[in-house]
Amino acid sequence: MSSPAATSAAQATGHIVPDIDDSSSFDGLFDEDPSTFTASITSSILAFREENGRTYHSYKEGSYLFPNDEDEKNRLDLQHAVFLRTLGGKLYLAPLRKNVQDVIDIGTGTGLWALDFADEHPSAQVIGTDLSPIQPSSVPPNLRFLVDDAELDWQYRQKFDFIHGRMLTSSLKDWDRFYEQCYKNIKPGGYVEMQDTALPLDCDDDTFPPSSAIYKWSDTVLKACAALERPIDIAKDHKKRMEKAGFVDVVEVRQKWPTNSWAKDPELKEIGRALGWSKEEVETFLPDVRKDIRDRRIHCYWPIYHVYGRKPETAE
Repeated sequence: MSSPAATSAAQATGHIVPDIDDSSSFDGLFDEDPSTFTASITSSILAFREENGRTYHSYKEGSYLFPNDEDEKNRLDLQHAVFLRTLGGKLYLAPLRKNVQDVIDIGTGTGLWALDFADEHPSAQVIGTDLSPIQPSSVPPNLRFLVDDAELDWQYRQKFDFIHGRMLTSSLKDWDRFYEQCYKNIKPGGYVEMQDTALPLDCDDDTFPPSSAIYKWSDTVLKACAALERPIDIAKDHKKRMEKAGFVDVVEVRQKWPTNSWAKDPELKEIGRALGWSKEEVETFLPDVRKDIRDRRIHCYWPIYHVYGRKPETAE
């Protein structure tokens, strides 16, 4: 797990060829009473907000833009499988120490990454945090899930060997402060790693015209997230923001996820399978977007970023 190399498909940063055809070990985890900054699972937190037939988190309502219902959980689980496929079965690229002990997964979602990491590193103490309590209750003894807000001040007593975040794009307002908190809460020699996508969608040929519905969708979502101060193009800035916070040896690995099965490469083929709009306007717009997403003549893809950096050793 220590090699930064990814599979050939995961490293395909050039032109994509289209296919023509509750454990005691966690005692003392916090500086203060956890209730001062993490939420208990109360009825109000479990009473998810419902809008347009989808449910959303109630704790810190509105901070995260996406749903938390069964359809969303299925999407997140599929997303986890795609990341594993992209990285050849790896959970991360950072060259972690073999004796990694304290690990936190920010925005854990359904918790699959944290579950897999805890299973692979039974001597590590792993916590996963999220605004929604949608994680399984049956977990390994070295894993704990917490309802917490990463935008608040972190008050963990211990420092971490590894801070991981995946698909946090459009989740945070102040990314510089986030990386400052990461730096403050990582042990010397420890790593932070972000795995993220970014809009706008990209394309290496002329099959993605501005007149297409999917191009307009990409541009519209980008503008909506900017208006909500939750940028969805933040991934391209992870490297410079990590370096600004003080991290060194920062590595950026860019990859591509085709929007459907248009790519010729078999691995890429498998991987590809807030503006005041009214509900009616959105529903009228989306059928053409779905049509374009299925159109194998449109060779667009999601840019994917894996960025990791190290906190210098004290001697450095």
